[in-house]
Amino acid sequence: MATGTGDLAILLAKKFRNASIIGLDPSEKMLKIAKDKIKNNSLEKRITLIRGYSQNIPFEKNTFDVVTIAFGIRNFQYLHLSFKEIYRILKPLGILEILEFSNPSNPYIKIFYNLYSHSILTKIGNFISNNHFAYNYLQESIKYFSYYGKKMKKLLKYHGFKTYSTKELTFGIVSIYLSKKIGSKIYF
Repeated sequence: MATGTGDLAILLAKKFRNASIIGLDPSEKMLKIAKDKIKNNSLEKRITLIRGYSQNIPFEKNTFDVVTIAFGIRNFQYLHLSFKEIYRILKPLGILEILEFSNPSNPYIKIFYNLYSHSILTKIGNFISNNHFAYNYLQESIKYFSYYGKKMKKLLKYHGFKTYSTKELTFGIVSIYLSKKIGSKIYF
């Protein structure tokens, strides 16, 4: 989900040679870039791209073994509806993997990280890409996304997932959450 330009889908296809992968993203432009990358890697038969939204996933219930989201969950417009849909399409005991920016708990790392992301990264990104909006949006979306750590685990539990592994990377700037679909969550 939130497959963007397809980098994670390509990486997964190379790592898991027997897997069929479907990438879902709402951006036609991103999917066009992904399609070109997939073709350049000769993976057209193993990776399918679909334009769609996380709150309305066009698949039957209990379809997928694994759902991955890398640096995209903070952009979900309807977070609770998206989790409801992810739960629905995952098979029983299916795995949900989330890789997302966090907020470092170490105060010294937090100061350096905020300085870097608010000043240096934005200026370099704007200079290189000449896209002021994209890098400001990135910085702002990270700043205001509050679901990390315990709050992310609570959100996952609320939606019927059991988090069995959490790992902070790069001094807590990024976190990985591995969860499993458990029980039977009933939505009305």
